[in-house]
Amino acid sequence: MSDEIFPELPGLQWEATKKPVFHTKIMQSVNGRELRASYQAVPTYEIGLSFDFLREWQDKQELQQLESFFIERRGAFDSFLYKFPEDHDYQCEFVGDGNTTQFQLYKTTYSLQIPLSHTEEVINGQANPLMWNQNPHKLMWSTDDTTLMWTVNMSYHITKDGLLTLSMPLAEGQILHVAGTYYYRCRFAEDEQEYTHFMHKLWKAKRVDLIGSLGNKI
Repeated sequence: MSDEIFPELPGLQWEATKKPVFHTKIMQSVNGRELRASYQAVPTYEIGLSFDFLREWQDKQELQQLESFFIERRGAFDSFLYKFPEDHDYQCEFVGDGNTTQFQLYKTTYSLQIPLSHTEEVINGQANPLMWNQNPHKLMWSTDDTTLMWTVNMSYHITKDGLLTLSMPLAEGQILHVAGTYYYRCRFAEDEQEYTHFMHKLWKAKRVDLIGSLGNKI
């Protein structure tokens, strides 16, 4: 399992596909009644990519990039990270309880929050511009409470495995908003790839299939 990132190549078509897949065991009795067992809490994804062009020029070696990446992974053997176009940004909100300093980052899909296992690492980020107090009636500071609404020295660390760690806990009721980039854990669906040579030093890949997950079960 490697943390190499799938190359971002300019010839990718907009018709990239993503299909969430679950694994459900279904047993049916003679009277038609079903008993179902779910083997996955979160889906895996079948991802399909097509590249209109892959240049083979001296300074634009996109075919070589894709082919080398595939060979280095030994086809479907090794996994890697993939940043899906326009599906790689998270925005999380956490409310302090006065004790917690570590939070699980998540992706919001309508009404669901899916935990993230692969995120772009941020070290020593400054948290103070991102916090705001949930209670609108609390003063920023007062004579009987010298705790500021935000702390200038507070910093945060976003790990590559989807955790947010603060240098000190949020006060009770404080809200922290944090945004960043996440990746899918993927492998190639097949042990082979096909490239078509359609013009001088120009190739295309009609289909590059990946199996992906927001967790580590690939």
